[in-house]
Amino acid sequence: MRFSKFLTVPVLALLALAACSPDKEVIVAPAAVTNNVFVLNEGPFSNGSGSGTISLYNKTTKTVTLDLFQGVNSRRLGNIVQSMAVRDQRGYVVVNGSNKVEVVSLPDFKSVGVIAGLTSPRYFLPISASRAYVTQWGTYNSAYFPIRAGIKIVDLNTNAVVDSIATGSLPERLTMAGGKVFVANYGSNTVTVIDPATGRVTSTVTVGDAPNSFALDKNNRLWVLCGGLVVYNSAYTAVDYTLTTPGRLVSLDPANPTVGATARTFATNRYSPTDLHLNPTGEQLYFRAIDAYIFLGGVCRLGITDTTLPVLTAPFIAGQFYGLGVDPNAGTIYTGTGTFSADKMSRYQPDGTKIDESIVGAGPNGFVFY
Repeated sequence: MRFSKFLTVPVLALLALAACSPDKEVIVAPAAVTNNVFVLNEGPFSNGSGSGTISLYNKTTKTVTLDLFQGVNSRRLGNIVQSMAVRDQRGYVVVNGSNKVEVVSLPDFKSVGVIAGLTSPRYFLPISASRAYVTQWGTYNSAYFPIRAGIKIVDLNTNAVVDSIATGSLPERLTMAGGKVFVANYGSNTVTVIDPATGRVTSTVTVGDAPNSFALDKNNRLWVLCGGLVVYNSAYTAVDYTLTTPGRLVSLDPANPTVGATARTFATNRYSPTDLHLNPTGEQLYFRAIDAYIFLGGVCRLGITDTTLPVLTAPFIAGQFYGLGVDPNAGTIYTGTGTFSADKMSRYQPDGTKIDESIVGAGPNGFVFY
């Protein structure tokens, strides 16, 4: 089982009340400016310096550099590479178990700073040239419930935490749309909406159990993917499907998120939809349908005008994938396996035809195209 994302096994007591793993991903990145693909390899959980890595894939030469950060900086990146965002030739790598964001210059990946003062950080969103938001799960009380979760505000000029914003339980991915910041509260059934000009919460939108990711389509409609509430048995050795709820897909107007939202519920609770992505034209949605116990599954596809949801048991690309990404220019689909050993990155044409595969690091959970 992949519990590294959740820091320690006892946290499963909380997760049983929350949902399945939202699984990791990146993704605030501009259109590619080079042929580089940074592969985020989570690495197995470690109490030491950690073994998370970044692999560099060159689309032109089709070559892989396995541990880019250590090769450039002569030190390890840290424990659990969670996600990465890009702003103004800077990469911000969220290292969950090391409670930091490593700041690197791009494309050379030289370390230029570290953002500290974080506790279990998850995802990073630059909201301007000088400010960014970081979601974090915070610390836990004696019953393993999170306390002090929410967003930390970072000054990008000094790489220092300067303020915080309270959100719902277990804030995960976040995105900007319609001049607002939207935060998926994976530990509940809500999305927190923030005015980035003031740093204040303007509304809280009920969506579905365990919202985990967003996509903004060509019509400026914001899609929210919800994985469903996953409940485990008392020994945490299996999923209790009598209590587990199915996932949902919600679309809303980011300019007026509390009015006119539409929601559709998936037909089965046996798989949890997670890790939402968009093709370059903004017309096709991709996500993974994962087994909630092993956090692996195939890739599903949905057109934004499709009237029915895809069948989770019959994925568009079959496989046991731990990571997913879509090239913002070519539309090539990238997947990563989750053996946490000699894992592979595979590439697919937009029609699902496999192109090739390469060995990368352990637990590739996401991709940044730059």
